[in-house]
This record gives sequence, C-alpha cells and structure tokens, in this order.
Amino acid sequence: MFNNEGLKFELTDLLKLCKIMKLISKLRLWKSSIITICLMIIVSFFVFQGCEKDEYELIDELDEAILNSSELEEYIIAGADLQQSLAIFKSKLNKIDFSKLEVTYDAEGKKVVHFSSGLVGNIRIEEKVQIFNDKKQALQKKFPQFVSFRETETDKYFQKSIENSVNVKGGLLKLGINFSIPKLKSGTETWGGAEDEYSMKVFLHDWCNEEDYVELAIYYYEDGTFGTYQFAGATSSNVDVQYYPGSDGKIYFPPGGSSSAIISIGHTHLNSSTPGTKDLTNRIPGVTEFIYYNWGMYYY
Repeated sequence: MFNNEGLKFELTDLLKLCKIMKLISKLRLWKSSIITICLMIIVSFFVFQGCEKDEYELIDELDEAILNSSELEEYIIAGADLQQSLAIFKSKLNKIDFSKLEVTYDAEGKKVVHFSSGLVGNIRIEEKVQIFNDKKQALQKKFPQFVSFRETETDKYFQKSIENSVNVKGGLLKLGINFSIPKLKSGTETWGGAEDEYSMKVFLHDWCNEEDYVELAIYYYEDGTFGTYQFAGATSSNVDVQYYPGSDGKIYFPPGGSSSAIISIGHTHLNSSTPGTKDLTNRIPGVTEFIYYNWGMYYY
C-alpha cells in the first residue's frame, strides 16, 4: 500500500489504470486507421467517377455532321429493312412444303426450284441485300472515320437518330417498326420494342465497317429447315460460307435445324442466276449448291 499526502491506492488499481491507458491508445490508433481507410474510399470513389464521367463525355460528344446526315439515316433504315426482311424470309422458307413446288430443268439438266412470290412474303431478298450494301458504302465514303467507332459510340449515333430524326422515324414506321411500344404478338414477323431495337443496333454496328458487298448465304438442312447467314468475306465474287465436317462425312453449321446436316448451300445474286467463276471453282464438298435469284433456287 502506498501513502502519499493522504492519497491511498492499491497496486492492483495501478495495473488497471495502465491497462485502461493502453486501451485508449489502441482505440486512438484504430480510430485513425478507420478515418484513413474512409478517406481512401472517398478519394477512390471520386477518382473513379471522374474517369467514368470522362469516358461517358467522350462517347457523348457526337459529330453533328454524321448525326444529321442523310447517309446515316438511310443506312439505319436500310439495315432495319434488311434485318426484318431476313427474319420474315427465313420464317417463310421454313413454312414451305417443297414437295408442292414447281421444279424444272434447264438445257443442261440442272434443277430449278421455283417459288411464287407470296410464299416468301413477296420479298426479293437479294434487292434488300443490295440496297443495304449501297447505303453502307455511301456512309463509309462520306464518313470513313465512322467505321472505326466502338459499339458504344455507334450505339449513341443510332439511338439519337432513331429518337430525333423525323426521316428515320418515318422510314421505320413505313416498315411497321415502332420501338417505342412493345410487340403486340410474338414471332419473327412482328418488330417492335427494346429487344428488337438492341438487336438492330448491334446488326448495324457489325456491318458498318465491312468494306465488301456481302451476299446472303442460304443453308438447307436434312430436317427440312432453312438457315440464312451473312458472313464477312462473302462478297459478290466469292461466297466465304462457314461449316465444319462431321464424323459421318457430312457437313454441319449451327444453329441450323436441330444441328442437322447440310444438304444444300446457296447464295443470292442480284441480276443473274448464273454462278460466277469462283462459285464454280470453290465448290463445297458433300452438298449441292444453288444461286437464289428472283424467287428461284438455281442449282449448278
């Protein structure tokens, strides 16, 4: 026991006091650390927001000359028309009973399968392909920088043009396309709503930087279904179609049919049913081939 001018305290009390002082010191250090961490989080948040804002502002700085150009407007309308027409064309093909179609043979004995125009929705799909390619090339020629834009940037141009251009709105409405309202019924023959708008903008972006004219490839499968595809590199003089060989000696390409083997592969021609030189030399093994022209499949 200590006695100093009347103040008494036990040794155990002194030890308790020391523990309390240590605890206070630790709390101060912990509090300082917490403050430091919070400050780091706050600073990081504002730095991130600043970077994000800069990126957003970069994307949002659109070239008014491009945005207000007839080339961009016509490209959007032609792309929407082609994409919708492809969906209708494919849907119509898959409803046709080929056993009831007219089949003739030319002077060389080559088969020709004739469609009536109504069977495929009165659509000359090869014309739609041609118009889209023409509008794409006009946009590329007028604004060559557009082809190097990222998808986030082209999306802004397409979105603002769809929202603000009277010509684009009118052109889409003529096609029966209204993205501001949901679809009234399901199916590929009806267009509208956010899902189709997103699909169209991706389609437009994917093809805006392709320099070549791109034809339409048509696959006919063993299960009687059709698939339609556009491949980069499939030009007016060379159809670079895609497929892979199966272990059964047949060739396949998903998502046609139920992963069914391919029987025939064709592609569109605008002005003639005659195959080109590369069509004849670059034959695809294991299938028959045809030119699709003016509602007919011309085998060669």
